[in-house]
Amino acid sequence: MELSKRTQPETTRQHFDNAVQATATDRTTNYTDTVNDLAVLTLDENGMIRECNKAGADLLGCAPNKVTWLNISTFLPRLGEVALLKGERVNPYLRFLSRVGHQFELIGMSGAHFTSQLFFNEAESQSPHCLRIIIQPIGPATALS
Repeated sequence: MELSKRTQPETTRQHFDNAVQATATDRTTNYTDTVNDLAVLTLDENGMIRECNKAGADLLGCAPNKVTWLNISTFLPRLGEVALLKGERVNPYLRFLSRVGHQFELIGMSGAHFTSQLFFNEAESQSPHCLRIIIQPIGPATALS
């Protein structure tokens, strides 16, 4: 059977890869409304959350309007230690971490900890120097010890 004729359901990873590719190729779409099953945050150059989709808010454990204008380091402490942008582009170090599958600790509003992978894209259709982060949880939530 040819690979192109397979009818198996799309795996989570395939779906995620397709969404990341769509984000990279079509930067004019408002992803906070169209990517319903992936957590997507739009940040300004200082790490302040400008937009959060419903899946992102669900993952963080609150309503989307409750995370707007909070710093991303509230939820992803590692990002408080690294410049998000170099010039007008995503910091190459963050892209490297994303590509090698680095696992980031994500802390929800309730204090639950998740292991997650992050994917970074410039949000060129937004006002100057914004970026989008797509969050893929890869482990179950754990309570604070």
